[in-house]
Amino acid sequence: MFAVLGLALLGGALALPAYETLLVAWGGTSLFVALLVQLLMTGPTLSATVTTQIYETMAGNARQRGAVDGGQYLPANGGTLATPAGDFEPIGARLLGDRDTSASETIADHLAVLVDVLVNDLELAGQARATVTDETATVRVTDSRVATEELFDHPVTSVLAVGLTRGLDAPISSDSTVEDGDLVVTLQRADNLLDGAEHDQHGEGETAEQ
Repeated sequence: MFAVLGLALLGGALALPAYETLLVAWGGTSLFVALLVQLLMTGPTLSATVTTQIYETMAGNARQRGAVDGGQYLPANGGTLATPAGDFEPIGARLLGDRDTSASETIADHLAVLVDVLVNDLELAGQARATVTDETATVRVTDSRVATEELFDHPVTSVLAVGLTRGLDAPISSDSTVEDGDLVVTLQRADNLLDGAEHDQHGEGETAEQ
């Protein structure tokens, strides 16, 4: 579209010499924008509908295997993160990859980085706003790119919880709800989960290796 507009403006400059300078400037700008868009859009992207369908299918499969709502995210061996409800790698671990989301020791600072990643990097949401009270955080997400009819390990929730688990090196519990069309994620430290995880992994009377 910008390329066609640019060529039309340059053609108009030839036909209307009185406005040549202005039309050439506009035409050159339009062609530059067209080139920039072409460079940025170097590959195909998935639509929100397709992404949602993939996610909901995987969440449905997890539910059939006994997974339940209420995310609990734990630090695990090798830096991998898992949830006790099924012990699987959460979506957020793959989405964040090797990104450095560390900030400081506070939940507020970590969330500021993660909200930016959600909106500007991963583009999973149009807008996100975090509110922190003591050790509990609430993130209200507007215009989630992935639908919220299914909330099990939702990509937005998972990125936030995984990011906090990594940044704080502590277990995080999460709860996701939908309010007035917005996804509302509540997160808090859950250090008591570590004792339960060690018990599940090593059995009665066994201890973890240091």
